[in-house]
Amino acid sequence: MSASLWVIETAERFWEAAGEEEPFPRDLRRAVAYALPLTVVTLPRLRVHAVDAWLRRRAIHGSPNLADRALHACLVARSGHGIIFIDGTDSKAEQRFSLAHELAHFLRDYLQPRRLVAEHLGEAALEVLDGQRPPRPEEQIHALLSHTRLGFHVHLMARTETGLVDDRVVDQAERDADLLAFELLAPARCVLRDSSTLTDDDREQVRQRLQTRFGFPAEPAERYARLLVPERQVGSSFLERLRRH
Repeated sequence: MSASLWVIETAERFWEAAGEEEPFPRDLRRAVAYALPLTVVTLPRLRVHAVDAWLRRRAIHGSPNLADRALHACLVARSGHGIIFIDGTDSKAEQRFSLAHELAHFLRDYLQPRRLVAEHLGEAALEVLDGQRPPRPEEQIHALLSHTRLGFHVHLMARTETGLVDDRVVDQAERDADLLAFELLAPARCVLRDSSTLTDDDREQVRQRLQTRFGFPAEPAERYARLLVPERQVGSSFLERLRRH
């Protein structure tokens, strides 16, 4: 498996802005500080209410305004800047992946729409994304013609009472953030560099390598390994059977 073009290009732009790629296992904090208007805050036993209280104490607008629940991490972004909150009681591997996942949201779901709006409609239109004013009629027309999303940024933290994603748009955003996080921490070309062909039997080896060399926690390592080494389909097509003879 190779990563999607948008994933590779987004990761490359990030590392270019950071100045250089980090060795493995990657921490990302120094690269984030160099590349982006993004602050990383570590809090113990992270919860929605803890994020809300932290923001209120500093008179920062952007409260999640959601029912309280435990979090591994979350992103709050406004006016071109962002804050990533991470649970400091998580393991180093969990914190590493949480940071990569929220960084991916910032790059994919926050900065990219802002860049497209600025390119197609001008810098003034960013006021619409920041909720400072409604779009002007001419901006709405240009947005429609250029297929540019123009509207106030919405959060992607909504969950059911059991903590599950129950929204197609949010679910896709989470999947995309995982794909970009995988590439930021362990580019597919690096994970598979020593393997020309892989079989189902190699998946466990890849999973272990993701944990030991690239610093992944167990569950994301398992998911990424399954993407890198997909399960073979049971059964053979007529053409496949012909090729064997």
